[in-house]
Amino acid sequence: MMTTMLFRLLSIAAPAAALPALLAGFLAAAAGISLIASAAWIIASAALAPPLSALALAITCVRACGIGRAVFRYLERLLSHRLAFGCYETLQQATYRRSAAVIPMREGNVREGEFLHDLLTGCETLRDFYLRAVPPPLIALALVLLACAALLPLSIPAATVVFLLFLLHIALPLFLRETELRAQSADYRSSLLDQIDGRTELRAAGSTQHAQAVLDEAAATFQRERTARGRKREQLFTLLDVLRIIVWIAAIILLIPRVIEGMLTGIQYAVWVLALEAVLAELRPIPPAVLGAQESAHAARHILPSSGERTQPVPIAPPSETPANTPLIEAKHLVFGYHTGIPIVQNLSLTIHRGEHTAIIGESGAGKTTLASLLLRLWEPDAGTISYDGIPHTKLPLEASRTYFGAALQGSWLFSASIRDNFLRLRGDISEAAIWHALETAQLADVVRALPAGLDEPLGMNASRLSGGQRSRLLTALALAGDAPILLLDEPTAGLDAACGTRLITSVLADADARGATLIVITHDLPLLNQMKQVIKL
Repeated sequence: MMTTMLFRLLSIAAPAAALPALLAGFLAAAAGISLIASAAWIIASAALAPPLSALALAITCVRACGIGRAVFRYLERLLSHRLAFGCYETLQQATYRRSAAVIPMREGNVREGEFLHDLLTGCETLRDFYLRAVPPPLIALALVLLACAALLPLSIPAATVVFLLFLLHIALPLFLRETELRAQSADYRSSLLDQIDGRTELRAAGSTQHAQAVLDEAAATFQRERTARGRKREQLFTLLDVLRIIVWIAAIILLIPRVIEGMLTGIQYAVWVLALEAVLAELRPIPPAVLGAQESAHAARHILPSSGERTQPVPIAPPSETPANTPLIEAKHLVFGYHTGIPIVQNLSLTIHRGEHTAIIGESGAGKTTLASLLLRLWEPDAGTISYDGIPHTKLPLEASRTYFGAALQGSWLFSASIRDNFLRLRGDISEAAIWHALETAQLADVVRALPAGLDEPLGMNASRLSGGQRSRLLTALALAGDAPILLLDEPTAGLDAACGTRLITSVLADADARGATLIVITHDLPLLNQMKQVIKL
C-alpha cells in the first residue's frame, strides 16, 4: 500500500522538472565533497613543499568547488521548490475536490477538522515529500555508489561497511512504526472549530469553561503523541550518528594496510579520511526522508482519490436525440441512510417530466432534503438509480448531472463578501443584468437597491446581516442565476409571510414557464400545492 501511494505521488511530479532538480542536488553535494578533498590535499601536502603550480591548481580547485557548490545548491533549491509548490497546488486542489464530493457529511466521510488537516498539514507533508523525502536518498545513493566503486580496489571490507551503513539508514526508520497523528490533529481542529462556531451558545449556557477543558484535552492528546514520536526519532537519529562514526573509523582503519603496502600515499590517505567523512555526512538526511515518505504515504491515502473514484465521462445525448417521452428525472427504488442499517429514504421511486412543476412534501425527518441532495448527487444512493434524460447516474459524471440544476438548499452557505461576489463565485460569467433579473424574480431587488452599497454591500459571515426571509430569497436568486433546466428550491418561503411567499412562488413559476424550466419545490407551505402539477408525499 505504501509503495503504491509513493509511486502515485511520484507520478504527479513531471520528470522534466524533477530530474534537473535531482541533478543540481547531486552536483552540489559532489562539489562539497570535492571541496573538502581538495582542502585535505592542500593541508596534507603543505609540509612536502609541493610545486607552486600544483598548489595553485589545488587552490583553484578549492575555489571552483566552493563556487560550484553554491551555484548548484541555489539551482537545486530553486528547481526543487518550483516542483514542490507546483505539486502542492495540485494536491490542495485534489483535497478540495475530494472533500467537496462528500459534503454534506455522511458516516465515514470527511469532517471539517479532517478536511482542514488534509488541506493544510497533509498537503504540506506531501509538499515536503518532493523537497526532503525524495532527493536525499537518491543523492546519497549516487554518492555512496561512487565512493564504494573507488574503495573496492583498495578495500572490499571498507566498501562493504559503507554500503551496509547506507542500507541501515534506509531500513531502520521503517521499523520505527510511528503512530499516525491525523486522528488526534483532526479531533483538535474539530473541537476548535466547534467552539468558535458555537461560542455564542456556549456563553449563553455558561459552558465556556467546560468547552475549553474539552479543547485543552484534545490539544494535550495531540501534543503527547507528537512528543512521543519526537522522542523515538531522536533515539533513532542518535543511534545512526554513532553508527556513522563507527563505520568511518572502521573504514579508515581498513585503509591503513594499503598505506603500509604503498598503494596509498600519506596525502591520499588524508584525502580519503576527510572525503569519507563528507560522504557519510550525506547519509544524515536519509532517516528523516524515509520517515517523511511514510507520513506522505499515510497522507496520500486521504488526499489522493482511489482508483475506484475515478469516473470516465460518457457522452450525453443532445436534447434533439432524447426521445420526447423520456422523463427529465426518474428515480427507481432509491435507498439511502446516513448510518448503516438506518435508511432515511427507502424504496422511493418518482418521475418528473419537463415542465412538470413538482412539490415534495412530508413530515420533518421524512427525507425531503435528503432526496434533494440525492438528486444533486451530493450523496450517492445506497441502492437504486437516478436517471437524467434517461442516463443512469452510474454512467453520468457528477458535474454533468449537476448542470441540470439550479439549487437552493435549506441552510446553504452564503459567502461573507458582497451580494455581487456571491453571484460571481457561483457563476463567474454572469452579467449585472442577469443578477438584477434573478433578484427581481426572487422579490429581493428592492431590498438590495436600498442597501448603502447595493450589490457591493458586504453580507457578513454567512450573510449574518440579512434576515431569515431575505436570506431565503437570496438563495433563490442564486439558484435562478444559473439558468439551469431544473430549479430545485428547499423551503423557499421560509421566513416569509404568506403574501410575500405567494408572490415569490408566482414570480418563480412565471420565470420557469417563460424559459421552459422545471420547478421542484420542497415545502411545508400547503397553499402552494395548488400551483404545482405534481405533488409527491414522502
